[in-house]
Amino acid sequence: MDAVTYPDPAVEKEISERFVPARLESGKHIELSKKLNVRWLPGLVVTDADERPAHLVVGYLPPRDLLPELTFGRAILAMGEKRYDEAHELFRQVADAPGAERAPEACYWWGISRVRQKKELDAAKEPWRRIMDRWPESQWARKVGYVLGQPAL
Repeated sequence: MDAVTYPDPAVEKEISERFVPARLESGKHIELSKKLNVRWLPGLVVTDADERPAHLVVGYLPPRDLLPELTFGRAILAMGEKRYDEAHELFRQVADAPGAERAPEACYWWGISRVRQKKELDAAKEPWRRIMDRWPESQWARKVGYVLGQPAL
């Protein structure tokens, strides 16, 4: 990722503007690697200020795949900190990112974030309908189908 992904201008901008990056060699920082659950390299971990992992990405990703992962990590952090409107927008960005493999999961968590904010299960229906419409054969559709009255067979 050092040769292609991190030098990419969009990745560099996202990381420098929105994260506090730290590079660790797992062999030299064994306990921290264990704490962050890094089991293979490269590993990218989005943590909160207390070093609690919110999102972990393992393996090489080109810039177009890494950027939605960074946004997803920010969304998980925002939801955990009860900044729900921000979380909803970030999850939506991942859901709408062209070719983002994390998109159906982003819709799933977008629904969860809405439930947490509004304290009612119906709040999840809008983003979860996206899952059923766009990824009907996915595990994410099977996870939300019961709420929408479309249980998996």
